[in-house]
Amino acid sequence: MVTLWEKILKKLKPKKYKLGEDFQFYNFSDTNLTGIIIRRGEYAGVVYYYTYAGINEEGLGARLKFGYQIVQAGEFSRDLLEKDDKFVTLMGDILTELILTETEIEPSRTLYSEESDL
Repeated sequence: MVTLWEKILKKLKPKKYKLGEDFQFYNFSDTNLTGIIIRRGEYAGVVYYYTYAGINEEGLGARLKFGYQIVQAGEFSRDLLEKDDKFVTLMGDILTELILTETEIEPSRTLYSEESDL
């Protein structure tokens, strides 16, 4: 039987974005949240954080779903970024890269392929 994690790894492809080069973690001084700052490309200077992330099984594959909050819009308006499919795809690609490289976003969390009893 194929686990959800195996479905995710099969469906997701590593992207060209690299932690430390294209984006990096951003620590906010007034909260315990960790965000992302985009360092290169069209959206350089934009800071955001993920409000949730989840994976939905779809047949033999899986779909990544996430929410986000833009903190600093750089040269753009927040409204424009929220409607920009290219920007939303970039955030999804960064999240995918973090998942595939098993970067620890929050040290207390562990990845499990089993469903919760909740």
